[in-house]
Amino acid sequence: MEFCKLYLVIMKKNLLSLGFIGFATLFFGCSSDDTPNPAAPTPIGAVESSSAFVPVVESSSSIQQVLESSSSKKGDKKDTTIKVIKVVSGSSVTYPYTTNDDIPFCWTAECEKTIQPVSSSSKAAVSSASNGGGITIDVPENKAPVVSGTTMTDTRDNQAYQLIQVGGKLWMAQDLNYAGTTSECYNEQESNCASNGRLYTFNAAQKACPSGWRLPSREEAQAALSNEAMPWSYSGRCKDGDCNFLGDMGFHWTTGTPESGDKKFDENGGANGALIIVEKSPEYVKDKEGEDRLFFQVDQKAKRFSVRCVQE
Repeated sequence: MEFCKLYLVIMKKNLLSLGFIGFATLFFGCSSDDTPNPAAPTPIGAVESSSAFVPVVESSSSIQQVLESSSSKKGDKKDTTIKVIKVVSGSSVTYPYTTNDDIPFCWTAECEKTIQPVSSSSKAAVSSASNGGGITIDVPENKAPVVSGTTMTDTRDNQAYQLIQVGGKLWMAQDLNYAGTTSECYNEQESNCASNGRLYTFNAAQKACPSGWRLPSREEAQAALSNEAMPWSYSGRCKDGDCNFLGDMGFHWTTGTPESGDKKFDENGGANGALIIVEKSPEYVKDKEGEDRLFFQVDQKAKRFSVRCVQE
């Protein structure tokens, strides 16, 4: 009997010791240095030099962020590879490419306040960083073009365009040749872009003009059609790789609302189509008696036409 009592006492002590050891292991394991501490968001324009950073979630569709991570255990350390592309207007931010630290994430609204929206026409240039093989993204600010007399220089690519005053508005007298948005050269020949500008879909055309400039309204386009001094260019059009009318006809997007009296209204979707200006060269209509040379037409938004920008 005495032996049994002694055995029970020893077993109770062992169970208590095991319970304490288990609790201590759990407590100290959860509070180890491996647990990432929250980190503050990187300020705009700053360069992140440490191996840990805070990827910021931006709700605006104009911020583009791609985050890929893969991790594997190597001994006692976790090897994490991070690839980040983040577009931030007017900044140069470096993120580490590889790190052995856990990556803390910030999902709060406070993070979003540190990011400014990116202009749709901003263009990111990605280069290798000297800081540990990181990725540096430089995004030029979408500054307004420089207007000097009858010349406008687009600061996005330093191309210059002649201007003309029509109906109290400054117009580009040449077709836009900005490659920073979805566009193409006629027959995919760069020489055609150099001489006649680029061709854009309707959605791309709305984003193509430099800051402070835009597509013309119906009223502004009508004033241009009525002005004999307006120099039109006959840059042709493209659709699904098929291009035609170079040198014979020009087609320019507007923001005007299609009306039933516009040409090809029913044929090209009516109110769901887009309003364009059609210009036929004098040579093209020379032997076509009674044919209109300048007019509005409704057309399909997927086609590629030229852009003339108007100052706001």
